[in-house]
Amino acid sequence: MAFVAAVIGSIFPALAMAANPFTTGATGLSADTLAMLTPVAGIAVMVVGALALFGKIHWMWLIGVVVGIVLLFGSDQIVTWIRGLFGV
Repeated sequence: MAFVAAVIGSIFPALAMAANPFTTGATGLSADTLAMLTPVAGIAVMVVGALALFGKIHWMWLIGVVVGIVLLFGSDQIVTWIRGLFGV
């Protein structure tokens, strides 16, 4: 079996150097999820802001929504920043 894989890898080098399918799938899923959540996040900020403006909820809800959106959409940059701090 290993011999067949080696022969196929030498004949078709693109197959031998193919990327991990789970990595590309996870990246695609992350991009699709963020694309779907972007308008929802904007609507959430508008609705919570209007509710806080009219006194229906406390302003801390608006701050919590904004902080949550920053953590959701900025997670890659936050992880990169923390890894840079520890030299990983």
